[in-house]
Amino acid sequence: MGSEQQFKQIESTESARCNQCALHALCLPGIVGCFNSALGPIVADDVTVAKGQALYNHGERADNLYVVKSGAFKIMTPLCGHDSHVSGFRMPGDLVGACGLTCGQYAFTAQALDRATVCRLPLDRLREAQLRQPMLTQGLLQALSNQAAQAQRQVTRTNLPALARFALFIKDISSHHQKRHLSATEFDLPMPRTDIADFLALAPETISRLIASLTKQEVLVFEGKTVRVLNSEALENACEALN
Repeated sequence: MGSEQQFKQIESTESARCNQCALHALCLPGIVGCFNSALGPIVADDVTVAKGQALYNHGERADNLYVVKSGAFKIMTPLCGHDSHVSGFRMPGDLVGACGLTCGQYAFTAQALDRATVCRLPLDRLREAQLRQPMLTQGLLQALSNQAAQAQRQVTRTNLPALARFALFIKDISSHHQKRHLSATEFDLPMPRTDIADFLALAPETISRLIASLTKQEVLVFEGKTVRVLNSEALENACEALN
C-alpha cells in the first residue's frame, strides 16, 4: 500500500517536468498517448555530463536508462587488443544505456561529444511502472528495435563505397533532425571527423576528401560543425553510389 501511495506522489510531482520538455512528444516513440501517466513518474533527475566525460563506462553496473535532452554522445565498443570502436551516436530524443538491460552491466561506453544533459530513468522505477502501464513496455521495445535496426543497417553499409557510406550518414542525421521538427537542411555535426571515420570504417583522409568533393559539387557546405544541404537530390544519388 505504501508502495502504491509513493508511486502516486512521484507521479504527481514529476510528470509536469516531462510535460514541459521540448522533447515531450518525441521521447520513447510509442508511448506519447500515455506520456504523462507512464514516463513522468520514472524520471529521477537530469544529469549533466561535461565534454569528453563518460555518462557510463563499459562493465559498470547498469542501474539507469537515459534519454538525451541536449548535446550528443558517442557509443564506444571495446575491442580486444585495440582501442574502442565508435559504434554509434546518440542525439536529443535518443535512448542511451539500453545495453545494460540484458546482463546488468553496460556493454559499451557513452562519452559526451560536448556538454550534454540527459534524463535519468532508474530501472527499478521503470520495472514498477511497466506493471501499471503496458504501453510503456511497447514504447521501450520500439525504441530498442529502432536502435537494433540502425546497428544492422550500419553493418550492411560497410560493404558500400565510401561515398555512399558518408552520404547515408549525412542523410541519417538530416532525418533525425526532421523527425524532431528541426531543419533537415542545416544542422550541426557534434562529432569530429575522426569519429565519423571510425564509425564508417574509413580513413580520416577519406572523409576529408569526400567533404571536399561534395563541397565542390555544391551538394553540401561545411562551415565548422554546421552542415548545409544544398542539393537533396544529389545527396540522394550519392547514397546510391556504386563506385
